[in-house]
Amino acid sequence: MLYFSAQWCPPCRKFTPLLGEAYNAHKMYMKENENNNDNYYDIEVIFVSLDSIQTQFNEYRSKMPFYSIPFANLWMLNLKDKLSNKYGIRSIPTLVILNGEDGSVVTMNGKGEYGNYFKGDYVVPSSCCIS
Repeated sequence: MLYFSAQWCPPCRKFTPLLGEAYNAHKMYMKENENNNDNYYDIEVIFVSLDSIQTQFNEYRSKMPFYSIPFANLWMLNLKDKLSNKYGIRSIPTLVILNGEDGSVVTMNGKGEYGNYFKGDYVVPSSCCIS
């Protein structure tokens, strides 16, 4: 999953804790059920920041349990724009769900569908709370 977000975006600051809670619950679920033969897969989220100030990136990133592309790489290697263009990102927050085997897009509506992918004990609020 690629999570396009930024510290300056109020809807992002609302959604990030929800995504973090789901991510942590899934990791706990996977750990507790590692000997079962469930068809559940480990999930990784990679934060793609659209912040332009490193201190804002650092502060926002510190609240996330998942991976991120380093701030310098987003700018010096132009990864922010390359990934945003590749996936047609027009607004944030956007959670792109990718197929782990071939990298194809499963859905661009991960923000609305993330509850279908993460297992474990967490709350998925109604869409009115995460829009």
